[in-house]
Amino acid sequence: MSQSSLTKSYTLLLALSVIWGLAFVAIRRADRDLSPVSLTLLRWLIVSAAFLVLAPFIGKLKVPFQRTDLPRFLVVALSNVVIYHLSLNYAESIVSASLAGFLISLGPVFVVLLSRLSLGEKIGRRLVTALLFALAGALILSAGDNLSFVTLTGPVAVVVTALAYAVYAVLSKPLVGKYGAVPTAIWASIAGTAMLLPLLSGSFFADVSRLSTEGWVSVLYLALLSTVIGNTIFYTLVGRKAVSTLSIQLYLIPLVSALGGVILLGEAITLYLVFGGAALLVAVALATGTRPPR
Repeated sequence: MSQSSLTKSYTLLLALSVIWGLAFVAIRRADRDLSPVSLTLLRWLIVSAAFLVLAPFIGKLKVPFQRTDLPRFLVVALSNVVIYHLSLNYAESIVSASLAGFLISLGPVFVVLLSRLSLGEKIGRRLVTALLFALAGALILSAGDNLSFVTLTGPVAVVVTALAYAVYAVLSKPLVGKYGAVPTAIWASIAGTAMLLPLLSGSFFADVSRLSTEGWVSVLYLALLSTVIGNTIFYTLVGRKAVSTLSIQLYLIPLVSALGGVILLGEAITLYLVFGGAALLVAVALATGTRPPR
C-alpha cells in the first residue's frame, strides 16, 4: 500500500472513529424515547430506504452473486444488523458510557483472534502492544463503574455486541474483495433489515408517534451518518487493509464516546477519562506505526 493510500486510510479511520463514537451518545439519547427494538427497527428502516435509493447508482456487484457465498452473506447481515444493534441498544439502556466503551473494545480482540483463525493474518509485536495499551485505557475509563447482579445483563449484551462485530468484520472481508465494498454494505444492510421485520408491532408505531425532535435528530444521525456513511467507510477499509490493523484503530471510539458524553450530555470529566484517554491515544499511535500486512 502506497504512503498516499495509507494516509487516506488513516484519515478515514479517524473519521469513522468519531462518527461511531458519537453514535453511543445518540443511542443514549434515543433510548429515552424508544425501546431497544423500536430504535433498531426505525434506524434500519431509514437506512434501507436510503440504500435502496443509492443502490442503482453505487450498489452494482463487481461480479454476479454466487450461491456458495449465501451462508456467509446471511451471517454477515444477521450479525451486523440484528444481533449487534439489538444487543447494543438494550445494553445502553442499562450500562454507563465508559463501561460500554470498555466492553465494546473486546470486539477488536475477537477480531484479532478470528483473523488468525480464518484469514491467516500475521499480528506483529507492535500491534499486540497497542492492543494491550488500548485494553488498559478502556479499563481505566470503566474503573469508576459499579455493577450489581441486577444489571449484569447489560454488560453481557455488550459482550454479545462485541462478538457480533468481530464476526461481521472478519466474514465480510472475502465478500468485499469479490463484490465490492459499497455493494456489500448496501445489500447486507437491506438483508439484515428484512430479518428485523418480524419484530414490527403496534408498540413500534406508538413509540415512533411519541418521538421528540431530539429523538428524531438522534435516530437520523444513527441511520444516515453512523450507518449509511459509516458502514460504507468501514467496508471500504476492510477491502483496503488487514482486518486486525483496522480494528486496533477503532479503539478511538470509546474515547470519542466519553468526550461526547461530557460535551453533549454534561457528564463530568474525571481522572479516569484523562488517563484512560491517554492510554488509548498511545495505542492508536502504536497501531498507526504498524506496517500493514501485504
